[in-house]
Amino acid sequence: MSQDKVEDIRLHTVSGLRTRFFPKNRIGHGLISLAPWLDLVLLLVLFLLLQTHFVLQPGVLIRLPTTRFSDGSRPVMALVVLSVPGESEKAFREIAFFDDARYRLDQERYRDALREALAARARKRPDGDLAILADKSVSHGTIMTLCDMARDAGIGRVNVSSRESAP
Repeated sequence: MSQDKVEDIRLHTVSGLRTRFFPKNRIGHGLISLAPWLDLVLLLVLFLLLQTHFVLQPGVLIRLPTTRFSDGSRPVMALVVLSVPGESEKAFREIAFFDDARYRLDQERYRDALREALAARARKRPDGDLAILADKSVSHGTIMTLCDMARDAGIGRVNVSSRESAP
């Protein structure tokens, strides 16, 4: 070895001093070092689970009637019917939504257009069920008219939806 290297080694070990510190215990290398990462993962999971409660979804609130009946089929098509205030305070008009289109049920031309839309969907999916989601304030006569329109259009089964009552 050269003389310079020998002096370098002596300088690093002079009087027991070391240039680097190596602790004898390894506390920082066990499970405790994972704690901050586990906290971060748990916070992310909690945030993702509750994310749907943080975002407001635009839409219309439909108050379905309650029943004890909980069986039924999985419908392929949905027809949403609402009763909205009309021109006067006591008058209500009923509006149906089907395939992203709005149909006023108080006018004959809209009822004919709805009948044609139902028939077109029935031709595409002849085995499809129709679910009518009608608000509580929609008249029974309107629901029966819609059921007849669906049957005339060729839809095999029509279900009137409700929400399950509390036990």
